[in-house]
Amino acid sequence: MGLKRREFLRRAGGILAGLGISESIIWKSSQRYYQALAAPASGKLALLVGINAYPGLNALSGCVTDVELQRQLLVDRFGFNPRDIVTLTDGQATRTNIEEAFVNHLGQQATNGDLVVFHFSGYGRRINWDQSTTGLQTSLMPVDGGTGSGGQPANDILEATLWELLRSLKTDRAIAVLDTSYSYPGTNLQGNLRIRSQQGVPTGNPSDAELAFLETISPKPTLLFPRSPSSLKGVVLAASGANQLATEGRWNGFSAGVFTYAITQQLWLATPANTLQASLQKASCAVQQIAGFPLQQPQLLKTLEAPPSGEGNNPPDETLPGFAFNQPSAEGAVTAIEDNGQTAVLWLGGLPIQAIDALEVNSIFIPVPLGETDALSYRLQVRSRDGLTVKAQVLGVEKSNPLSSNPVKIGQVVREEVRTIARNLNLTIALDPGLQRIERVDATSAFAAIPRVSTVIAGEQPADYLFGRAQEAMLAQLPSSALPLIPPGSYALFSLGKNLLLNTMGEQGEAIKSSAQRLVPQLQTLLATKLLRLTANEGSSRLGVRVNLETLGPEAKAIVQSETRRAPWEAPDLSAVPLARNGNSPLGVPLGSRIRYRAFNYSDRPVYCLVFSLDNSGNAVVLYPSDDPITSNNGQTQPSLEQNLLRPGETLTIPTGSGTGSWVVHGQAGLTETQVIFSSSPFAKTFSALSGLMRPQGDAQPLIPVTNPLAIAQAILQDLHTASIASLPNANSSPDRWALHVDHWATLSFIYRAI
Repeated sequence: MGLKRREFLRRAGGILAGLGISESIIWKSSQRYYQALAAPASGKLALLVGINAYPGLNALSGCVTDVELQRQLLVDRFGFNPRDIVTLTDGQATRTNIEEAFVNHLGQQATNGDLVVFHFSGYGRRINWDQSTTGLQTSLMPVDGGTGSGGQPANDILEATLWELLRSLKTDRAIAVLDTSYSYPGTNLQGNLRIRSQQGVPTGNPSDAELAFLETISPKPTLLFPRSPSSLKGVVLAASGANQLATEGRWNGFSAGVFTYAITQQLWLATPANTLQASLQKASCAVQQIAGFPLQQPQLLKTLEAPPSGEGNNPPDETLPGFAFNQPSAEGAVTAIEDNGQTAVLWLGGLPIQAIDALEVNSIFIPVPLGETDALSYRLQVRSRDGLTVKAQVLGVEKSNPLSSNPVKIGQVVREEVRTIARNLNLTIALDPGLQRIERVDATSAFAAIPRVSTVIAGEQPADYLFGRAQEAMLAQLPSSALPLIPPGSYALFSLGKNLLLNTMGEQGEAIKSSAQRLVPQLQTLLATKLLRLTANEGSSRLGVRVNLETLGPEAKAIVQSETRRAPWEAPDLSAVPLARNGNSPLGVPLGSRIRYRAFNYSDRPVYCLVFSLDNSGNAVVLYPSDDPITSNNGQTQPSLEQNLLRPGETLTIPTGSGTGSWVVHGQAGLTETQVIFSSSPFAKTFSALSGLMRPQGDAQPLIPVTNPLAIAQAILQDLHTASIASLPNANSSPDRWALHVDHWATLSFIYRAI
């Protein structure tokens, strides 16, 4: 270790004062979290750390929200006692407080079989520690970590320290969630996302106090880079790969870690049958939908070791380790009752991030009785939203005596029943700060002339996509064979993480006004995609449908399976071919593969189905099942409205074609996003909008290139609204919104990369 323990301890005493940290701040924050330690352990313990405000550094904005996302999940979904959760945010989150809380709250109280959760959201970095065996060390930055300038040591928590703390736990049911990263690209902003990594300390050492603490818990710690936590007793979930970036995003009314929101949202919806790896994969798809590839790819760094043979337990990656589902899957929970019982305050961290971001008034949620799975007859109708918190009117209580007749209680989970979507939603484009001032002025003017498109400055407000110079795309980690040819001086659209959207580049030296006009078709396609993303409801739909995405060639396999989770019928096995075991990342499908979607209706009612896809080349296509085309009166062949009907117990393949239909993945490497949409009523308006585009292709291939994607998306939403009308209260008859009822629609999302 270099310095001996005694010398470490002698030199550690003045380290905090040397970093300029006030003793009063340390004392107050210490008192606050030590009070939380007084309660006895309940078998579930958590330490949650989130830091937005770092002295001398650019502030983050979503880390404290991450702590609240985790706390609400653990309390309301998994039955943690709030007294057994220690939260350290901003000034409380000193290195000493974090490490002492870990030792005293988690290490000393946890016993064999207990569930322990550690979460960190904040900056990370690398320290070039020349006394180590490898040189570079990754570290978590506490609030008093220091800038590392002027030769000062970095008062960080080494990842080596974290590994030793995890190894010291007396339970093998530990989960560490690290929403931080260590690579620093030279800027705090990547597109419209903020980066959670800081410039490394190339000549600095860890502080003596940190080294002293490390030696007290392990005289011979394992110093590893990149992250390879060997023989850990638990699971480590990381927001990104070792050389990637962890990011946080800004939405309407709140900021949060892209990964933390995605993984906590998946755990709100998880059932005992779900695996941690499956939840992580779906979270990874959500991350890449926002950030783009290859900016950020969540990682499962270590899984639990398999139990000894003969114990009869499930393998470690088959279940969520140690989680007990005290409450059924839900979109959130009741956190307060106001207005003499007439208003319920809801936390809705279980909604997809696009859905909560665009949540409209009159959306309805159902409270689920504590310890039960059947919903009450009472409804909670949204009246206002502030970030992730919603105030809802309690419908169904006696106004003369609301408290006595109102069964809604704090702690009840709530489930979505009606989702309202504004008909006038716009597409928001962030202007890259790398553009010159005159370029931003011209871009603002040019996009203002395009209907339903608005602009903001990147990093200042929420946005859907980014506009900037094409040559500044996030391409460094793509293989050279996949790099597109970028004309100098051209403009393009990007994901929020500045990943280039294919086929949006212009010619060399184009004017911004010309570029904006050129992009109108792509902007309409992206707005259509945004609208249909808002219908994703795998977690809340009560239609009984399951869909496999399968490859037929060059290898036959089911690569991913998705199903509605709250249908009141048991879903039978759908796999005609084995379901592949995929890693943590979104699926990779080789170019040239033949794929199909295979849908099964296991409900007691017929449903109608179609597929809308934004393919890997950025083109919108619709797949409409049409196995048996008919001939109309004018002699032209067209599919019928009823050909996408899926009766109870039936299976439908999309594309069809005598059972051998498939869709060939072609074009360039890129991300494909597909919505498989089901309705209890025919897609009459959609069929009408598609009828002029339908052309027989070979063996009745129903692949329809869409030239009017926005009109198609609006028609789909209108059809889903029409299907829901019979179950909607009068308040949802507004001409300004579509209202969709979970008994009448389901949208299952599939995201994969063409490679």
